[in-house]
Amino acid sequence: MAGVDTLGLPIVTELDTVPDTLPDWPDPPPGASSPADWEGIYQDALTAAAAGRPEQAEDLLFTLQELTTGPEVADADSLYIQHRRSLERRITLMAGLLAEQRAYAGAQGEADSVLTAAYLGLRGFGFPDTLVPATGTQLPRLQADLFKVQHSKVDRWIDYFTGRGRRHFQVWLDRKAEVDSLITGILVAEGLPPDLIYLCMIESGLSTRARSSAGAVGPWQFMPATGRAYGLHRSWWEDERRDLVKATHAASSYLRDLHDEFGDWALALAAYNSGEGRVRRQLRLNGHDNYWDYRLPRQTVEYVPKFIAAARIGRDPEAYGFEVKAPDPLQWDDLAVNDATDLGLVAQCAGVDEAAVVKLNPALLRRATPPGAKQYPVRVPAGTAALARQELRKIPAHKRLTWRKHEVQRGETLGHIAARWGTSVRAVQEANSLGRSTLIHPGDQLLIPMPHDLSAEARKRAEKAGRYVPPQGYERVTYKVRKGDTLGAIARRLGVSVSHLKRVNGIQNPRRLRIGQTLSAYRPPVNTS
Repeated sequence: MAGVDTLGLPIVTELDTVPDTLPDWPDPPPGASSPADWEGIYQDALTAAAAGRPEQAEDLLFTLQELTTGPEVADADSLYIQHRRSLERRITLMAGLLAEQRAYAGAQGEADSVLTAAYLGLRGFGFPDTLVPATGTQLPRLQADLFKVQHSKVDRWIDYFTGRGRRHFQVWLDRKAEVDSLITGILVAEGLPPDLIYLCMIESGLSTRARSSAGAVGPWQFMPATGRAYGLHRSWWEDERRDLVKATHAASSYLRDLHDEFGDWALALAAYNSGEGRVRRQLRLNGHDNYWDYRLPRQTVEYVPKFIAAARIGRDPEAYGFEVKAPDPLQWDDLAVNDATDLGLVAQCAGVDEAAVVKLNPALLRRATPPGAKQYPVRVPAGTAALARQELRKIPAHKRLTWRKHEVQRGETLGHIAARWGTSVRAVQEANSLGRSTLIHPGDQLLIPMPHDLSAEARKRAEKAGRYVPPQGYERVTYKVRKGDTLGAIARRLGVSVSHLKRVNGIQNPRRLRIGQTLSAYRPPVNTS
């Protein structure tokens, strides 16, 4: 062995164990495979490992395992049996080396969970339980069911991903460099094949922000009912379907249930896409379990070939002309936060950009933790939790989130309201779940988000533009104009000045009050001490 790779791991450049000539192999018993065939495949696996192609080496090892699995042949001679047992030991040793190298590449040897996940994948090679800290049983590898399929639909998807869809697939591969070890670690720890990461890839492009026209959300594209069934919480404040960790655990449970029911990965994936009921009906109607002969919706017919194509490319992207980024796994610390707190404020306390904290917490829809939350785990970049915790303790809970409520008045638009508060239309839309709609009605109550780190700047912009922005802590009161009211009488009733009413409500001509019009005013809070 000579040389090291970019991670400092040794690279096999010369295989000292390979003899110059091969011995005469014993003849196999009738119906059994030949040791000569075994050794040829084993040498190919060694070559793939030395060339830095671990996935290809693993595939060859599984091929060898299939050839040698089963009871020993009764009439085999002792030399044949010795060769077979020697090969089984060598397969086990090489599998351990490949798993150790993959785990190291995924997390630089620092995360026990990644090492555990990598070793879990060796259960199929017969490692003893004392070496493999497994939880649960491993489901069959995808390779046996799908990756050997030759089908024109698979070829068409490969042509698409390497042609017109190349740009999109490259983006997916770039994202994979960040989330590969996280997702595959969870999949394997849950007893599932790690190649199911390519299901997440075709579902969402590995994006936590993905949302389908049908309402499926997050990296694994859970519909609301299915997400709820698998423990993913949703509220106005958060949607755990967008959380990469929680959604991957939920998807693992769902996929395991589907495979347990249908016993076949093609059918399990089809059910993931189109629903269990549709696949059950096909089973009843056809009386067999061959996915490729089923009559399914077009999207589902294309779904499994699309997955196979993505997996084939993803396992060896350079062979298809794609660039491969070095692994750069997401790493974070958990910061326990009480009550509603802006992520922007958390970022300030941690000394990092807000975008970095927002990226790690995609489930938080309002860029803030939910009100009333106790010990809510906010993810912050690794190594910053201690500073963030220290700085956050200095800020009272009531100052950690600044929201304004605004009652829509007749004639107001989202643009007018956003400008008044010194924010953007998009921020108001997001805060009120309006999507891209700008349709509002008089009397609607809107929440105007003013995150802690932006409130001072927003206030200055609004005041500079001549718009009224109430001082921090002032309370809003309203009054509905009645017949005979004057602006002076209303001001006295509300305990404010006429000029205050005119400025807050944008009144140019005090004589043009309308019966039924709602006027607003802001007063300092009542001191009850």
